Amino acid sequence: MEKNKFDIFVAQNLPKALKKASLQSLGDRASYVGSSDISSCLRKTYLDKTSENDYDLTTLIRFQRGHIAEGIVKVMLDGLNPISQLELNSSYEGATLKAHIDFALENKDEIVIVEVKSVSTTVSEPYLSWNLQVQYQMAMLAKSKSKNIRAFVVAINVNTGWFKSFEIERNEALTQIAFEKAKKLSLALQSRVEPEAEIQLFCGVCPYKATCPLMLKGANELNGELLSVAQSLILLNAKKKELESELDEKKAILEEYMRSHNAKKLQVNDSFITLSNDTTSTSFDTKALQKDNPDLYEELFEKYQKSSQRKGYISIK
Repeated sequence: MEKNKFDIFVAQNLPKALKKASLQSLGDRASYVGSSDISSCLRKTYLDKTSENDYDLTTLIRFQRGHIAEGIVKVMLDGLNPISQLELNSSYEGATLKAHIDFALENKDEIVIVEVKSVSTTVSEPYLSWNLQVQYQMAMLAKSKSKNIRAFVVAINVNTGWFKSFEIERNEALTQIAFEKAKKLSLALQSRVEPEAEIQLFCGVCPYKATCPLMLKGANELNGELLSVAQSLILLNAKKKELESELDEKKAILEEYMRSHNAKKLQVNDSFITLSNDTTSTSFDTKALQKDNPDLYEELFEKYQKSSQRKGYISIK
């Protein structure tokens, strides 16, 4: 489908506008190690800082969900006089460190960090990457403030309206890991030697996965008809994800209508859309048992464990 003049303008202007905004708010990110830099794969962060990566328009627009989520949280904090994008500067064994805290709430006794994360699904507990980022921020803040410091991560799905907050407690071990990653990245940037890749949740959408040693390990190349089949599979999988996302959005809109109007069934031409009743299920929390009573957990696991086989399946990243 041929693009109109507006689409062409946006495709050219949006990348430039976003780059300009990033420079104004965050400065030259290649000159320092930020709190978000150490929360992900150091190889990806290194390549982001040292190479010109031209993200496609869809990806650039998707990245803006984080700013939308921040705007929502800013409204949530209305009346608390939050400090937005609080900048912190420090160093660690030769590494220049910087952090931009989404929101900081300060009174005479304490400072509360509020870090915002945009998600596409529900999250039951904070990811390690979030924890490392916030530990980095809390430790840097502690160097300049002698007050009690607490932190929350607020996760928001801007498509569905789901949100959840997680309180993050200070952890010296994780803080040390965060600072060591910062030093490793800083040394890599100075020596121009690419750091090792790390397995992450989002390896499948990494722009550098085609050359990633971890992704390439054990991979065979295809040609001929099989290559054509594989390429079609990847395209169909991408379309499937887009359709599933659109399907979820449409379902959410209709579910909200049906709940607000107490409608259990809708007729649409020759089809029917039905809203099932809410249900409650009870399950055994093995993680809680292992945490609260590890000896009993080991005893029960040893006695009642069972093995099962699962056929391998194709996955696409």
